[in-house]
Amino acid sequence: MHGIFEWLLVFCIGALGFVLNKYTPLKKIRYSIYAVIFLCAFIFDLNNVSFASDNINALLYLAVLTAMTELVWLCGAQKSKYLLGAALIIFVPLFISIYTTVLVIMPFPCHENKNVIIDKYTCASESYFLKKRPALDVFEPGHVYTLYRSVRRYPVVKKIDKYITPKGYYSAYINPTPQCLSDGVKIDLYVDDSYVLWSLGVGKR
Repeated sequence: MHGIFEWLLVFCIGALGFVLNKYTPLKKIRYSIYAVIFLCAFIFDLNNVSFASDNINALLYLAVLTAMTELVWLCGAQKSKYLLGAALIIFVPLFISIYTTVLVIMPFPCHENKNVIIDKYTCASESYFLKKRPALDVFEPGHVYTLYRSVRRYPVVKKIDKYITPKGYYSAYINPTPQCLSDGVKIDLYVDDSYVLWSLGVGKR
């Protein structure tokens, strides 16, 4: 079943964009909503912020992807090769980048334990957590460690740091060891409890 759900989702997004563009009314209102969604996603990405819930993040990204596909269908309906070409040049790379993020956070049945919280920390009155997932590079398999900080009083988190293990460390035993420093947490990634491969957070290598 691996791969079927991923391509099925792409098909559903493209079909939904086509239906919205061709058959649904209130386009001006919908385009205004799309502008707000794009702005929200842009501000979040610019500040390395996301919702605390992966399900809400997935809904936001899917809304962005659906809006993008509808705009591509709209450009195609104008019967202008230049307009359609420009839309494809702009939106296809964005679509691939955002869809890759969706693959990481959506709970596909074939992707169990792919993006999990492996530890939580409290340091200097701040809450942190560390996530681990497989890297998406099939040529250099590894793991991605991402450190987040919870934003108090708001349902969002801020990405503090990220590290991708190099080639040859996919099966290595890596033990994240925290240190609480005056300005935040530092996570040393120990390999086989013998040496530090990398450090995340404040005072990193």
